[in-house]
Amino acid sequence: MALSVVSYRAPLRLALVSLGLSASSMALAAPQAPAPATDAPAADIGTSGDAIIVTGTRESGRLARQSATPIDVVKADTLTATGQSNLVDSLRSVLPSFNAPAVGYDVGALARTFALRGLSPSQTLILVNGKRRHLSSSIYADSDPSQGSNVVDLDMIPLAAVGRVEVLRDGAAAQYGSDAIAGVINVILKDDANSGGVSVQGGKYYAGDGTSIQANADKGVALKDGGVLHLSAGYRYQDFTNRSGDSGGVQPAKVQGMPRSVVVSGGYDYTRPLGETLDFYSFGTYAWRKARANENPRQPGWFSDAVDALYPQGFTPQETLNEHDFSVTGGIKSHGDWAVDLSSTYGRDTVKLRNISTINPDLLADTGNAQTDFNVGGFAASEWTSNLDVKHQFDLGLAGPATFAFGAENRYETYEIRAGEPTSYYSGGPQAFPGFRPSDAANVHRNSVAGYADLTLRPVKAWELSGALRWEHYNGVGSRLNGKLASRYDVTDRFALRGSVSTGFHAPTLAQQNYSATTVTTGYASIQLPLGSPGANLLGAPALKPETSTSASLGFVAEPVHGLSITVDAYRIDVKNRIIESAYLYGDLAQAAIAANGTTIPAGLDPGNVSAVFFTNGVDTRTQGVDMTASWMMPAGALGRIRWDAGLAYVDTTIRRVHAAPAVLANAGLSLVDAVQRTNLTTATPSWKASLAAAWSSGPLDLTLRNTFYSNARQAQGYAEPYYIIDTGARVITDLDIGYRVTPQVRVGVGANNLFDVHPRMIPTAIGQALNYDRYSHVAPYGINGGSYYLRLTVNL
Repeated sequence: MALSVVSYRAPLRLALVSLGLSASSMALAAPQAPAPATDAPAADIGTSGDAIIVTGTRESGRLARQSATPIDVVKADTLTATGQSNLVDSLRSVLPSFNAPAVGYDVGALARTFALRGLSPSQTLILVNGKRRHLSSSIYADSDPSQGSNVVDLDMIPLAAVGRVEVLRDGAAAQYGSDAIAGVINVILKDDANSGGVSVQGGKYYAGDGTSIQANADKGVALKDGGVLHLSAGYRYQDFTNRSGDSGGVQPAKVQGMPRSVVVSGGYDYTRPLGETLDFYSFGTYAWRKARANENPRQPGWFSDAVDALYPQGFTPQETLNEHDFSVTGGIKSHGDWAVDLSSTYGRDTVKLRNISTINPDLLADTGNAQTDFNVGGFAASEWTSNLDVKHQFDLGLAGPATFAFGAENRYETYEIRAGEPTSYYSGGPQAFPGFRPSDAANVHRNSVAGYADLTLRPVKAWELSGALRWEHYNGVGSRLNGKLASRYDVTDRFALRGSVSTGFHAPTLAQQNYSATTVTTGYASIQLPLGSPGANLLGAPALKPETSTSASLGFVAEPVHGLSITVDAYRIDVKNRIIESAYLYGDLAQAAIAANGTTIPAGLDPGNVSAVFFTNGVDTRTQGVDMTASWMMPAGALGRIRWDAGLAYVDTTIRRVHAAPAVLANAGLSLVDAVQRTNLTTATPSWKASLAAAWSSGPLDLTLRNTFYSNARQAQGYAEPYYIIDTGARVITDLDIGYRVTPQVRVGVGANNLFDVHPRMIPTAIGQALNYDRYSHVAPYGINGGSYYLRLTVNL
């Protein structure tokens, strides 16, 4: 298929925003026997079903293998053993249902999106120590599987601070609130007084670029007042990569690849007893990120003689980002028959953007101003969440005590879009990224309240039954009551059935409701319309409704022979009112919408070169699939021990209903959903992922080898009919990590991610030049950069 598009990106689009089961410590929710004692390897490859969990249950002391719903526990050693430099890619390497495609250009490649079970990133709730994490101020506004997502930026949580990650693969909005449609990711920070360590890692891609350096340190201390303080710090540097195709001109293309970035972060976890049954606690994280990203090239002769005099060889604009992100929580927790937890959490994320090494041709022509560095604006978002949680166990005369929990939550949210300096939006603005106009600026807020109740019973010894109800109200959105029932029955000591049914919802975020960006030049114009604006109202764009879901899952856990653990869980998730970005709407209506929002359109501009988009509840979908995991600890006698982990994830999403376009658009023959949106929802995520991993250790030596298969992912790309159809092709990715303990405290490791330098299927040059000079599909779940290697030194303190 073909599409005629401009050979450089329309500046409107602001994109900010492996299944391999680690043999180290992937927690499989199935029975497991203790591993035989042996020399400790670099990562804990012992039993993981015996990890105590705090996610998905209100009971204390619950083991992962006893859970009524599927839950994975990934320990800190596992994350380190992946050799990845950030939390998102580490989790992608080890979790069955966790996807993190290599989408995004420019600084949009920084705020990584991710998803569970093939659903939207906005449909997974992120907690830190059980408390809701604030959203990033950036929103993913490009047409990709993550379209319209406004999510938590996991990479702003210091990797050195993470003790383990618990991933609940089940609908849990009735337990935790909005967003928990696909599941919950709960990041547990290190909190003990006896551990600590320092690690340094450096690496590079096989292509010779993308140098990375990271250093992490953490240490716990026991304080004289009986408290415990655990401190963490991290530094991460990532240099440019470039996988762009041929630009066809003097100035080469550099846009498809990783930006250059530096992240400095820190975290703490503090607990102090206030008496025999009362504790004060506090924890927090901070991260600062500075980044620079290449844009599409501008060739000599594209603009005026004055521009060519300034840039004789053409130029490549760059976006820069300066971001600060922090969160702090404080609370008081009691113990005993009635456990009470009163807490408050405040988090904030701010982003400042600049466009450098560029020019505003209209500004230069009209005023002679040859400015090359522009403040184009920025974002800010904050959340202040306060919680009261109460839990009590009592005897009903059943096989075990009943656990009853109830609580309340209040959350206050803010969101800002900050306009750039006037020269950044003069006429068409600087090349690559014009500034946000005053008409795009926003400063909004809202409040939400919630209450819940949760009951777990054990009618007979082998049967557990739990239920939850949660009511939630969002100002400007409305109220929602959600429920959940979950059950587990231990047929034998080695085989158990489990299942759940639940309802859920995702309240549209302030960014989804208010994001706006406008570009107007003498040759084209485009706008992302904020809902409720005059332009959006002119097109009949309705206010966003909450996404609502109905979920069901059924599965089993088994230990057919000693040491072999197997889990299988099938699920179906129906989502109504999914929030997507509309198709590009071209013509007189788009031109009128831009004018209605207060921006003048140049006289004589062809309406066919004027477009408008907005976020909308465009479709209803059904996602169904199966997750399977298996783990076996195999004694190898004098050769040490080997742990085998296998995983398989199948997911299929279909569109059950396409919502009708507003009458004004339908009458003009325009639709809200096109082939791009359809493939983003249904085929841009691989249907199949399978992995086989082995971890061997003997004495001071350890080795982890992981192979992950990804089936083909397909995406339609372009701005109008007909579209290009881009395939990634089916691929197998191999990761290897080898370590040697020089002493019990010092380990030297070397490894490779994507050992055999596998890439997605290459896009033909002629097509790539029409698609931002892409060489590879940017929905490839294993990335586009190819193989990389690293060397790591770890010292335990």
